[in-house]
Parts: sequence; structure tokens; C-alpha cells
Amino acid sequence: MKDENVICVERKFLHSTFDLSKQYWSAVPADIDGLPIAFLNRRVAENDFEFKQLIPYAVVLNRYGEVLCYQRHGSEKRLSELCSVGIGGHVNDGDVGKTLMERLLNGLKREFEEEIGVLLHRDQLKLIGMIDEEETEVGLCHTGIVFVVKIKDENLSFDAEIGNPKWMRSKDLDMSKFELWSRLALLLLQNQQSPLL
Repeated sequence: MKDENVICVERKFLHSTFDLSKQYWSAVPADIDGLPIAFLNRRVAENDFEFKQLIPYAVVLNRYGEVLCYQRHGSEKRLSELCSVGIGGHVNDGDVGKTLMERLLNGLKREFEEEIGVLLHRDQLKLIGMIDEEETEVGLCHTGIVFVVKIKDENLSFDAEIGNPKWMRSKDLDMSKFELWSRLALLLLQNQQSPLL
């Protein structure tokens, strides 16, 4: 685990702002920018359940509408070997911006370059919603900010944490093999009328 200060929101603000009886919902940038943030050391944040870390989590589509899927081989042991459609990660105090959305986007751009070798541009992505679940260990201390990203070049350069990457049609995915966030993100995507799709 990296020794870094990550963006968090107090759990009570999430409860007062959103209907957390749902595990996912549509969102617009103003919903995100209204959240009061704090920076906590990541090791502290993983065990302080008064806060939830905000994680940009992007579903990547190619020009044919296929979804990038992979098996997790990274340092996050709670997700190891599960299948995923999400690219993203923690946003730290080095991911600067005038607004929370700008910080999240800059963190997401950094993660894209590190994980799949893509220099992401603002017009390639769209915020589609949020994920907040407390069924999993990951969900207990993280809230997902979900984006859809469309890329033209499918010749990607994958980090070692991305195992067995492949492009698949969402209807062909065996969802029983995927992490919960991926299942929720795909449900969000199905409910969208995105101009990127």
C-alpha cells in the first residue's frame, strides 16, 4: 500500500446527501463538487470508518462498444483474481484541481497512464454516477465515482496488475466472476443515454 494522503469524505455527509439505500445512482458534476473533502493518510483511511475514500472508477469502451475486462493481479488483496471492468484508483494530494471533479479527473488520468498506457483527454469521458455499497471490505471504506471512457486505440500497454485483458460485449460477460463494483458500474452504464456510446 502506498504511503499517500488520499481524498475522503465523512460518511455522515454521504448519508445526508444521497439515498444510500441504493448501491448505485446517476450523478452530475455538481453532486460531486458539493461534497466537503478531507485528506487522510491512506493507511489511516483504510481503518477509519467515519470516512470513505473517493475512487474514480472508469468503464472503458472501444469503438465497437465492447468493454475492457481484466483479472486483478494487483496489491489490493481484497480484489485479487476477481474480474473487473474498472480502471482507476485513489486520488491523492498531488492530483490538484480547482474543484473536486478536477482532482478526480486528474487522478483518473494518472491512473489511466499508469495502468493501460493511455493519455486521457477530457472529451473522452463522462461522469455517469456513483457506487456506495457496504457488502464488501472494499465498499466499507470506499465510494466509487463512475465514469465511462471511450477510446479509439485498442493497442494498450498494460501494467502488471492488469491480468488477461480482453474486449468483450457486456451481454457476454459472466457477471458471477466480477467484483461487485464492476457489476454495479455496468448496471449504471445500461441505464445511461451517454453521447459517448
